[in-house]
Amino acid sequence: MTDVFTKKKRSWVMSRIRSTNTKMENLLAKEMKKAGVKFRRYPKIFGKPDFLIKDKKTIIFIDGCFWHKCPKCYREPKTKKDFWLPKIEKNVERDRKVNKTLKRNGYKVIRFWEHDVEKNIDKCVKRILKLLG
Repeated sequence: MTDVFTKKKRSWVMSRIRSTNTKMENLLAKEMKKAGVKFRRYPKIFGKPDFLIKDKKTIIFIDGCFWHKCPKCYREPKTKKDFWLPKIEKNVERDRKVNKTLKRNGYKVIRFWEHDVEKNIDKCVKRILKLLG
């Protein structure tokens, strides 16, 4: 099946996909701030986490449902499977390695799916607060 967009339009659409300052990251940051959680965004730490709570050695990631293969809402791409499927599998494997390495280095790791942040932000913040003690 061919793409529904022209090459130029597809390029523009893909250029709009952000890796930092996403809606979900901004939403979680706002709610954590409201709850009094002190954090740093995009710390220069292995795995490129979204947030670091330094004094509690806690790392937070927000994983996109498509890019990280959410078990609840991931839909396999219909086109260019030979490109997308290996790419997504590498993301999932990298997530495992990052978690393992960070935990071995004494960090607590929290991962949220983007749909959880979008639909259950209060639950996400409660989970963070509970882990922080």
